[in-house]
Amino acid sequence: MQISVTAEQGSMLSGLPLLSVYKNVEFLYTVGKSPRGIHCYVSIDYDDSKSLEVGDTSMEIIEVIKKSNTNAVCEVLLTGTLAKFFAGQKNVWWVSPSQTHPHGMTLTIRGTRDSLREVRNALENILFDGYEMRLGSESEYHPEFSDILPERQTVVLNKALSMGYYDRPRQCTQRDIAESLHVKQATVSEHLQSAEATIIKKFTSEF
Repeated sequence: MQISVTAEQGSMLSGLPLLSVYKNVEFLYTVGKSPRGIHCYVSIDYDDSKSLEVGDTSMEIIEVIKKSNTNAVCEVLLTGTLAKFFAGQKNVWWVSPSQTHPHGMTLTIRGTRDSLREVRNALENILFDGYEMRLGSESEYHPEFSDILPERQTVVLNKALSMGYYDRPRQCTQRDIAESLHVKQATVSEHLQSAEATIIKKFTSEF
């Protein structure tokens, strides 16, 4: 499912200031969810790197991982209207391409059939008629993970995400994950560290 909102249609959204501060903010992948919003990695395009220092109520920059004169890869907390909404949804997640740009924003969403149906109904109360929606295939996993990670790392990472390991505050421990998968805690730790390193290296090498 893909949602497109123009700057005019989304004038009531709290994340709208991002459109004027940055040329483009591209979602890379979700780290976790919390009541405050979505903890994730993004790629930011700008005319002046000093724009990263501009305070914005809808995107809190946690760490700048890689920066050039025109682009930065950052770990952020998205706290805008739509980010908070999706942070509260189960079995639904953003995937690429999802981004803001000077003319508006586009969100590509995957999830289970029932969850996507609930999201479609709920969005009508948030965006009213101010958006366009295109329906596509659904998925129960994060396809970008399986493309770059070994199968076992993908299983452990998906389990960690589903159990809230990357939420703030954390909803489980590595021991909890290990018990649910019937493996040793050291195995979970090793797989998560390797998966995190692979994902970060992939995205920082592309920008």
